[in-house]
Amino acid sequence: MPLKKYLLNAIFVLFTLMQLVSCKNPVESEPDKWGYLVSKDDKILVRLAISESDQQKGFSGMRDEDWPDNNGMLFLFNEDGNRHFWMPDTYFDLDLFYLDKDLKIIDLQYQVPHFIGRWPENRVPRAKLVWARHVLELKSKSQVGKRLKVGDQLRFESPQIPPQIK
Repeated sequence: MPLKKYLLNAIFVLFTLMQLVSCKNPVESEPDKWGYLVSKDDKILVRLAISESDQQKGFSGMRDEDWPDNNGMLFLFNEDGNRHFWMPDTYFDLDLFYLDKDLKIIDLQYQVPHFIGRWPENRVPRAKLVWARHVLELKSKSQVGKRLKVGDQLRFESPQIPPQIK
């Protein structure tokens, strides 16, 4: 009987720890991978895509139910350049917000269609080509995205500011 009680207590402790870990704020637990973009009306939790592999992956393979509607992905670059995104293996439509070096929205594209799979490559939707520094992607059904407009100034908040933003 004591062994059974011990096992039940161990399971309870493990379950409690798992809940605590899962409730952690990702910005605090992984400040090099997460941050907030703040607009005049909203605070958007964003996953940072800084490495080439993170940028190539983007939302590929991520199911709609695996990503909250009002969270985004922020693609950070060191220099201004032509930004041209394509949507292979995506499961939800995206809105793209093109940002300058100061995080001001300089262009946007709504409703870039998703495409499940990677082939045929010529059928995979592509966003328009835009000269920008950074790009924010949000689900097209995001209510936050519907409030963002060209000219809006965003601000980045995180305990660790990436050098691409400083």
